[in-house]
Amino acid sequence: MKEKDLKNKIAVITGAGGGIGSEIVKLFDQKGILLVLADLNSDVINEIKKELTQEPLIIKCNITKLEEVKNLISKTIKKYGRIDILVNTVGIIIPSLFENTTYDDINKQINANLIGTIHCTKEVIPFMKKIGGGNIITISSLAGIVPETYSSIYTATKFALRGLNWTLNLELKEHNIFVGTIFPDSVDTPMLEYEAKHGGSPLTFLHDPVPPKQVAKAVLKAIMKEKVEVCVPQMEGILSKFIMCFPSQIKRLWPKYEVKGERKRETFLRSLDS
Repeated sequence: MKEKDLKNKIAVITGAGGGIGSEIVKLFDQKGILLVLADLNSDVINEIKKELTQEPLIIKCNITKLEEVKNLISKTIKKYGRIDILVNTVGIIIPSLFENTTYDDINKQINANLIGTIHCTKEVIPFMKKIGGGNIITISSLAGIVPETYSSIYTATKFALRGLNWTLNLELKEHNIFVGTIFPDSVDTPMLEYEAKHGGSPLTFLHDPVPPKQVAKAVLKAIMKEKVEVCVPQMEGILSKFIMCFPSQIKRLWPKYEVKGERKRETFLRSLDS
C-alpha cells in the first residue's frame, strides 16, 4: 500500500486515549485516515480530539464486554459503511509473582489483553470480508516473544496474541485481510511508570524506553508493507527471537539481566522524582 492510499480509509482504534493509542491517532490523522476512537475514558479522547485536523467518531467502549464491542462496530458501519483498519492497543499489566497473583488480577489481564482483542478482531472480520480486505494490527510486547518475570499472566496473554495473529494471517489471506503484530520493548507511557512503582519485572528496564511515536510509526509500517511482525526497536526483536532458539540459556542469562535491570529501574525512578 502506498501512503496516498491511506487517505479516507476508516480506522477503528481501541485504547485510543492511551500513551501508544493517542500517538497512533495523531499519526493516522496526519495521513488523512478517518478515525473511530474507542476507549473507556471518553474525556481523554475529547482532549486528544483538539489536536486533530478532522472530527473523529468517539465511542466509549469496554472491549472486555462483547455487547459494547458489537455496539462499537455497528455504530462505525452505520456512519461510514465500512472498516478498513482495526488497531488493537488495549493492554494492562498487574505485576506480581505468579504464586501471589489473585484470580481477580489474572482474569483482568486475560480479559483486557486477550479476550478483548479477540472480541474486536472477530467482530470486524465479516465487514472486512464484505469490502474485499483490510488490516488488523495488534500491539503486543517483547514479552510476547521472551518471558518476563513478575509478569507471568501478562506474558502469557502476549504469547497468545502472537500465536493468534500468525494463525489469522494465514487463515484470512484468501480474503485479503492482513493481520500484523507490533512487539515494543518498554515504552515511555504511564504504564511503565506504574510498573516501576509496583514491582514490575526488572527486565522491563534493561533498555531505555522508546517513545510512543516510534510504536505508532511501526503500526503504519506494518500496514503499508504488510509486515507480519514489527519489533521496536528492531535489534531488540532480533536478539529476543535469537535467544529463544536456545531456551536452555534463559535460566542462565535472566538472573544476570534482572540485576542489571533493577539498577536501571532505580535510575528510572530517580528520574521520575526529579
